[in-house]
Amino acid sequence: MTETKDDHLTRLPMQHPCSLSKAERLTGEKNVQHLFVEGKSLIVFPLRVVFLPNYTQTVPIRVLFSVPKRRFKRANKRNLLRRRIKEAYRLNKQLLHESSIQSTFAQMIAFTYIANELLPFSLIEKKMQEALRILQETWAKNAV
Repeated sequence: MTETKDDHLTRLPMQHPCSLSKAERLTGEKNVQHLFVEGKSLIVFPLRVVFLPNYTQTVPIRVLFSVPKRRFKRANKRNLLRRRIKEAYRLNKQLLHESSIQSTFAQMIAFTYIANELLPFSLIEKKMQEALRILQETWAKNAV
């Protein structure tokens, strides 16, 4: 069987379990504003985590990553930190997705970097794991 030029367009790519798709990212000014106004927060230094249940969302968990311009004036440093936070979440998101599948509602989560200096990825990943465990425990308490 020969492959035509347009055959590659009809195939859907396999999504890796550790990927971070566009559908999983929190977008929209109303959603973000609602999250920061109504949401609950916790701090696992260097991350501030704001979370809120959302009953209308189709994706179980939608996330937002933020590095304030007030703390890091240079865009390249903000981008580096945002990439580190995204990667730490992407590698460890199974901790949350296991518990979110059992719950009846979806979650919106924002991760904000609050340290004043660049920290190594290993520390950010360790703190991300801690934050995700705390979120999982919080959701388990609220579900019961």
